[in-house]
Amino acid sequence: MNRPTYSGSLLSRISTLFKGSESGSALFSPEHIAQRVKLPFVDFATPTLSIGWKNNLQFQHLFELPRSTLSGPVQADKEDAHALLAKLVTKVIDTERIIDLRDIYGISQPLPEIETFKTLEELAASAHCRHIRIISYRDFEKTITQAIPHFLSDQPINLVQASWLGEHLFWAEEKHSYAFACAVVYARRRGLELPKRTYISCYSVNTDVLQTLHKNYHMLIMPDQAWSDRSFMAILLDSGSPYARLTLTKGPAPTEVLLLPKRKQLSNNLGTGLRLAGAYDAGEILLQQTKR
Repeated sequence: MNRPTYSGSLLSRISTLFKGSESGSALFSPEHIAQRVKLPFVDFATPTLSIGWKNNLQFQHLFELPRSTLSGPVQADKEDAHALLAKLVTKVIDTERIIDLRDIYGISQPLPEIETFKTLEELAASAHCRHIRIISYRDFEKTITQAIPHFLSDQPINLVQASWLGEHLFWAEEKHSYAFACAVVYARRRGLELPKRTYISCYSVNTDVLQTLHKNYHMLIMPDQAWSDRSFMAILLDSGSPYARLTLTKGPAPTEVLLLPKRKQLSNNLGTGLRLAGAYDAGEILLQQTKR
């Protein structure tokens, strides 16, 4: 049998392809990526526990995450990431608990000065509450019904709670917070019991989903400068790596997470390289938070 013959030009093209493959592999190796990327990576901002619900970690916004929160060039890659992220945080409404309002830790109204206060007592003693005077029980009743008009009825009080914030309860309403704080502090000092029926929206991280996410994705916290950095964008685009971007604009500090599938070599190399360059993995940080 005659062996096939190849022209010199075809051999040259095949050789070039193999060389290109080798150089491409080296170009997008984790070590090479780490050498090329120079970005100011920062850790996930974990604020000190605050009496302001919205000044704490805001993972609750991952509950039923809208698809529009994810961006990226390939729809299938975004859908794969969204399928897990949308199940990461669960919400259960507890309607069976009677809560003494004195046990409420904080408030939900986004007050700009709330960061400076560590307790409701500090808030009630501040200049923001000087216009509220509670001397008698009648003053207390007037103040508490200003904050909670249905206080004297059996209508439940709405509260929120998050597993990553421990057992702390937060008043869910977003108005009359000064009156509420002053009334609660007065009740604490006078030993007045304030048992009320409640509806508590309880948020928690699904650890099984979180572990699956961490197993299948690099979830890297990216600085704003990344998307205008020529070296990083060249690697991201030239490698053809699949990815999705998750933008979280709510909470104390807006955060952007780059999701890179570990099951695909190019994206796994990119994720590993960015970790070597100093990027922090949000999945690891979340796992640490759930263990506290």
